[in-house]
Formats: sequence, C-alpha cells, structure tokens
Amino acid sequence: MDKRDRLVLLVIPLLFTMSAVMGHGFFFRAGVSLSCAAIVWLTVGREIGQTKWWVIAGLVVSVIGDWFMVHSNLMLGIGVFFIAHACFCVFCLLNGRIHRGLLFGLLTYYLAFFFVVLQIPQPALFAAVFAYLLMSCVSLSAAAGLRLPAMVRGTYVIGIALFVFSDTLIALRLFAEYRDLNFLVLPTYFASHMVITLALVLMSVVFECQSKVAK
Repeated sequence: MDKRDRLVLLVIPLLFTMSAVMGHGFFFRAGVSLSCAAIVWLTVGREIGQTKWWVIAGLVVSVIGDWFMVHSNLMLGIGVFFIAHACFCVFCLLNGRIHRGLLFGLLTYYLAFFFVVLQIPQPALFAAVFAYLLMSCVSLSAAAGLRLPAMVRGTYVIGIALFVFSDTLIALRLFAEYRDLNFLVLPTYFASHMVITLALVLMSVVFECQSKVAK
C-alpha cells in the first residue's frame, strides 16, 4: 500500500469521531477504535514483528470498556480499560523499556492528585481507581521509553498522553465534581486512538523509506 494511502485511511476514524462526538450512537464510538485497529492490521508489516497485535488488542478492548462506561458499569469499565492500557504497555515494553524519570514524575503528580483531589468513599472503587492510576502512569512511561524512531515514539507518547488526559477529566467529573472540561473527554479519547494508530502507520512508512535507501 502506498504511503499516502496509509495516511488517508485515517480519515475513516476521523469521520467516526465526528459522528460520535455529535452523539449519533455507540456504533460510531466503536467505529473509531475498530477502524483504527483495522488500519494497524492492514498497514503495519514486519517492521515491529508481531507486537502490533498488542496495539490492536488495546484498541479492540477499549471498545468493550467504552460500552461498560456508556452503560454506567463503572467498575467493569475501569477493569477493561486497565487491560487496554496493559496491552499498549506490553507493546512498548517489547519495543523498549520504562522511562524511569517520567514514571517517577507521573507517580508523584498522580498520587497527590488521587489522595488530595479525588474523593472515593467505596473501598472497592477506591482500589480499582488506584490500580488504574498506577497502570496509566506505567503505560505512559513505557511509551516514552520506546526504542523506535523519534517521530514514531513522540507520536505514540502523545497518543497515550491523550488517553491519560481523557481519563483524568473523567476522574475529575466523577470524583471531584469538576465538569468545566467535560466537553473534552470524548474528543481526547478518540484522538488518542487515532494518534496511536498514526504512530504505527508512521513506523511502517519509516521502515519502507529505510528499506529503499538500503537498496
């Protein structure tokens, strides 16, 4: 597939995102993540081996987590999105390592955020949100530790950071009664999946260019 065609494919999840943000139903919400998964499957080849399947799994699992969140099953939603973050994290660890400095900084900030800002009375929910917070910090730190071309790594980091930012806004809405930025939750969540997908598409383009230069 031509390099330009691979990038043009990203218009598909963008169209789904526009419909989902306008409230046209769960089909379009799911369409964002599933079309991103399909793009990764179709466009990314041997440049990162079989590790692309962890990203595909993370995108698909996110659809299930979103379903639970839409239907107000918070505990299951948190649990499934924990798995999605774990899938994205495994991809990073198979292609890099944890960025320890960033992990320390994120944990310092988010532990303070968790204990000072959020008010979670139920013990089970408290534990679930705390575990999810830790997983999110590890996932973003692993993204920063990717041993891939700088453009690819930077794009992937932005994708995971958008995911974490969207989650942070949800936490503020649910546990701190702060809703001023609630309008950004869906756009940043969908953008995270598109940017993660863009990172892998860029990886395939970079690999193809390197192969041509080598010849």
